[in-house]
Amino acid sequence: MNDRNVYGRFEDNGKRYVITTPRTPARWFNYLFNDSYYMEVSQTGQGNSVAFLPKQRTYTRGFRHFYLLDHVSNEAWSPTYQPLKSKLDAYTCTHSLGSTEIRSTYQDIETSLHVFVPLLGQQEVWTITLTNLSSRPRQLSLFSAFSIENGGVMGSKCQFDEATQILSSFSFPYHVTYEDKEKCHDHTNWVYVYSDRPVDSYECSQRRFFGGDDINEIPAAVLRGSCTNQRAEAENPLGAFQQLVTLPPGENIVSRFVVGCANSPEEIKQSKAALAAKSYDSLFTEVEQHWEQISRTFRVTTPDPHVDYFMNYWLKKQIVLQTRTNRMSNYCPIRNQLQDALGYALVDAPGASEYMISVLKGQARSGFIKQWIMTDGSAPKHLCLLNHTDGPIWLLLCFAALVNQCGNIELLKRQVDFKDGGEAASVYEHLLLAIEYMAAAVGSHGLCLMGDGDWNDPINGPGRLGRGESTWSTMALKYAILSIMPFCEILKDDRNMLRLQAIATRLDKAVNSTCWDGEWYMAGFDDSGEPFGTRHDAEGKLFLNTQTWAIMSDIARDERLNQCLAAIDRLDTPFGPQLLEPAFSEWNAKWGRISIKLAGTTENGSVYCHASMFKAFADCIAGRGKQALETISRTLPTNPDNPPETNLQVPLFVPNFYFGLSDSPNYGQSSHHHSTGTVGWMLWTTLEYVLGVRATARGLIIDPCIPEDWPEYHVDRLFRNARYQVTITNPEGTGKGVVQVIVDGQEWTEATLPYEDGQVYQVTARLGHTN
Repeated sequence: MNDRNVYGRFEDNGKRYVITTPRTPARWFNYLFNDSYYMEVSQTGQGNSVAFLPKQRTYTRGFRHFYLLDHVSNEAWSPTYQPLKSKLDAYTCTHSLGSTEIRSTYQDIETSLHVFVPLLGQQEVWTITLTNLSSRPRQLSLFSAFSIENGGVMGSKCQFDEATQILSSFSFPYHVTYEDKEKCHDHTNWVYVYSDRPVDSYECSQRRFFGGDDINEIPAAVLRGSCTNQRAEAENPLGAFQQLVTLPPGENIVSRFVVGCANSPEEIKQSKAALAAKSYDSLFTEVEQHWEQISRTFRVTTPDPHVDYFMNYWLKKQIVLQTRTNRMSNYCPIRNQLQDALGYALVDAPGASEYMISVLKGQARSGFIKQWIMTDGSAPKHLCLLNHTDGPIWLLLCFAALVNQCGNIELLKRQVDFKDGGEAASVYEHLLLAIEYMAAAVGSHGLCLMGDGDWNDPINGPGRLGRGESTWSTMALKYAILSIMPFCEILKDDRNMLRLQAIATRLDKAVNSTCWDGEWYMAGFDDSGEPFGTRHDAEGKLFLNTQTWAIMSDIARDERLNQCLAAIDRLDTPFGPQLLEPAFSEWNAKWGRISIKLAGTTENGSVYCHASMFKAFADCIAGRGKQALETISRTLPTNPDNPPETNLQVPLFVPNFYFGLSDSPNYGQSSHHHSTGTVGWMLWTTLEYVLGVRATARGLIIDPCIPEDWPEYHVDRLFRNARYQVTITNPEGTGKGVVQVIVDGQEWTEATLPYEDGQVYQVTARLGHTN
């Protein structure tokens, strides 16, 4: 497979992506972060920086510009291409897990701009290296200009301290009430820039640096050869430095810049001293070691290198961001938190446990848990004001997966409080309460009540009066119950095992007796008892999720299973299945908000990548390894049938959706959003259901479902405190069916692989015909 496209290529087995032109079809950015800080850096160095603590704040205005001025020729250029669009002699931008480096050459001056975010603190570190490739001495000026947030109506003051060599801008946060003022004192109200080399001149005003409002021309400061050394007040502030550089032939010089935000000038000084004491090189080494440790939790080697690249590196990075920063939001559905933690459990099960427990504490003693919440305790807003009923289902689904990743049932015994007080209960008891709540909250057809929406939030019409029913919620509840039942068996809880079996049977019967529409399962019943999502609907007649989850929950069997698969395949595109068809073209009062979302985007007829992973999961359950892997590969931005030059996205993350209408000029284009439930499900489905190295509460099992033409593949996986180096061969081309397992040279016939702390096991599994 060719790893190159017209804009770049992967290197080092997928660990780095090298962009070979600054003129990409969109902003091809990398994202760098720690638990309290996030920045984006594009192929030309542009992007915003965000601090999370104590309150999220975007403290920049999108641009970072660098200029070199040759004092002999008076020529100026941008070593990052933008903003001057300099015609560079050579250029690359390398995006890595923990850093980005832009390298260019112009007039025999080689420039390297490298940026990373340390593991701790709310700052970023830029290293600029200038090398003289010519045979003559060079007299240059390096100008760096970092945009800084404007204080708005509160005003801002930006100035440079000669003694500390720190440029800082202060603006007090906007607030309304007198009492609110005290709440803002602990915010990061100071933005700063400093360098480890002396500054020859500085500028705090964007207007004065550029000489007006055009930031894409050669700045006035560069034309003058120096900045004005003046503070800025009540205007767009800027952190701009000029540094004079004398470069002998063959020599180089290094300048570092630290950009960040803090609570006070004293905190800035302390941070500067701490960074200097530790050395910038050691800080970056820590970042590299951090990502190496995460990458080593499991590694796969398959016939599809792009699957390998994303599984081994980029999906792990994406799930770490989403989980550890709560998708950089204090407003979210718990389903996002739980599904992200599900994926994160594959790289850090103990850490994922703490995230899920924090969510579980929001459950009421009734078993209900609210779907949309404010995580910072602020007043509810937007979707938090509505009643989505699927919260308990996600507790069940994700905790079941988490317990399996832990490899034992100890987590089920942990005591957790309820949101409404009273005596704490075990995780197991919490989950049983969730089942009881959902099993009782059913409508006249025996299906789960929908409320203001299920997984598909914008379907807010059918259940808003409290009587509408969701087919998907009912299927998902049955799947969740089936996932919990093995724990009943391990705990020897026969009473609840029988109770759950009875509920699962009732739900199955309700769906199959009321929701089958002749060729597929419909979406549900509205408040008046009318079906929706049926073959009789002009728009929104076929929904992907009610077919995939019918398979996952074992509700679709025999001929209905085959018809569900045919319906799913009907939705397929070169980049995955559409979420529904036909898309809504106008307001539909029965359906609600989904009908006025732009057709072909998000839930209204896009290829919604999260739901595509449900489809891949269902393919595995149905034994369709080829189709499962195809869906996973098509969802990746490296898909050869919808490559980066077509989907327009940098191939470093999976997006939220692809534009889904085939008659649109935007067909197949990426949403460019990296916040998506796709990530956790892609990690989980690929590792445990396609490649089949699966965690259970009893131990690790081997149960693949791969394409029939794969001859073999390898998985190196850390499970609890043991490592398994697994080779799976497929000599008969079955793609499934384990006929022999060898562990450390001996045939192994137990259902689960052996386990002992600290052990490294060599495992070979052979697939073939099992009867």
